[in-house]
Amino acid sequence: MAELGAISQYALAIQQMQMSLIKNSADLQQQVVEVLLDNSRSVPQSDTVGCNLDISI
Repeated sequence: MAELGAISQYALAIQQMQMSLIKNSADLQQQVVEVLLDNSRSVPQSDTVGCNLDISI
């Protein structure tokens, strides 16, 4: 009976670790989305550095 308790405790610890990893992954994905949607982090276009070209062939 003690073995069954140890196995269930181990399984619970594994599940908690998996849930923690999933939560961390979701948090990181949310941060990526926030960075991509935040326009203030983009570099303003410069008149003197770089240019965009639209070329049709």
